[in-house]
Amino acid sequence: MNKMRNIFLGSAAAFLAAATGAQAADMMTDVKAPREPVYRCDITGFIELPGTDICFKVGGYARLVVAGAEDQWQNLDPSSGFYLVRAIVPDGHSTDDSFIMYGQGRVNFDARTSTEYGTVRAFVELQATDNDTRSGGSAILRHAFVQFGNWTFGKTWSTFLHLDSSATTTDPYVIVGDNFMRRNQIRYTQSFGSGWSVSVAIEDQNYNFPTATTAAGVWLPFFAPAANDRNEGPDVVANIRVQGDWGNAQLSGAIHNNQFRDAGWTDSEIGWAALFGLVINTPTIGEGDFFSFKAIYTDGASQYNQDLIGTNNVVWGDCTPFLVGFTDCILDTVQSWSLLANFTHNWTPTFASTIGGGYGRVEFPKTAFAPFQPLSGFAVDTKVDLWQVYLDFAWTPVPRTTFQFDITYGNIDFNGSRLGVNLTPFPAVIAQDDGAFSAAFQVTRSF
Repeated sequence: MNKMRNIFLGSAAAFLAAATGAQAADMMTDVKAPREPVYRCDITGFIELPGTDICFKVGGYARLVVAGAEDQWQNLDPSSGFYLVRAIVPDGHSTDDSFIMYGQGRVNFDARTSTEYGTVRAFVELQATDNDTRSGGSAILRHAFVQFGNWTFGKTWSTFLHLDSSATTTDPYVIVGDNFMRRNQIRYTQSFGSGWSVSVAIEDQNYNFPTATTAAGVWLPFFAPAANDRNEGPDVVANIRVQGDWGNAQLSGAIHNNQFRDAGWTDSEIGWAALFGLVINTPTIGEGDFFSFKAIYTDGASQYNQDLIGTNNVVWGDCTPFLVGFTDCILDTVQSWSLLANFTHNWTPTFASTIGGGYGRVEFPKTAFAPFQPLSGFAVDTKVDLWQVYLDFAWTPVPRTTFQFDITYGNIDFNGSRLGVNLTPFPAVIAQDDGAFSAAFQVTRSF
């Protein structure tokens, strides 16, 4: 009897031990299960944030720039060395330093998640530049946007731009015919296969604070120069793009509403802009070689070609009751056009050169009616021609480290015009053209 009882108790104990062990195993499995990764990040250069479904990347660069120019080439931004052809002072001398050095740092954060709606992405990029303090250079916001499937919300490159056809130069230069606009927007992009896509956006209409230039002659404004009035409509911007092994091409358009006022008078005028950009790969010449071309035209929307001569969009005239019956406050729009072409050749896998140039014209119809204009001393209708050529060399001895040098020549021609007011930084009377050389050396280490 005792023997049977011992056998029974032993069997029961074994059963309970087995059951307890199985339950413990289940408990271990239950504890470990939530810790198992539920998402795998397979995007090159990204890492998975532990415990999340986010692919994350930190990028940026550190950079030194050394640049110099002839003394008639005014430096528009001494803190970072921003040389534009429109800042060349004919037969004059700039008081800015003709030699500059500055350090620059950029950092960006990219977070992405794959969802049933497509990729959801957040991107932020900051940059700081400093040349003359122990610790300085305020951080500026370059990009801050959210992508939700086909939608983009936030500040980033304008839908109008075709960056692939932009010039390849060091940081201090924006070559004539180029444009770099980053602004707040809501954009939708749809792909159609075979490399075709269409993007449509509404973008911040007050980008770079568009201005009005003052008329001359009979319609010289009686009151103060015009200022921006309340503008309740965003810019509408769109592009159509095609891309393939041969390269890519893009056609862009934009519509902008100009709204200005002076002492009690308001007027508005619709402006528009168009762009065509093209990149053609030329592997028969060299691996990685390509030719690029860009053309921009603006009418009352100079911010889409802003680096020619600022963002004057319209010509503002007299709005008093004495003349309002003969003319609107806005007499005309400011027109501009430009062409830019570049060719990049890779001599070796680590050494490349780019040659390019741009040409542009800006027209200010400042005098609608001025029969005695040659004797008046007021500004005449102004046509400004600008052109620029450059040669750039880039050496990348190790990945992500580039030594770059370029030399550029720019020329501005005012065609004997008298500019009057509202076209800083130029003096009131300019009747000649002039050119100047500039060169820059740059070292960049990206990460």
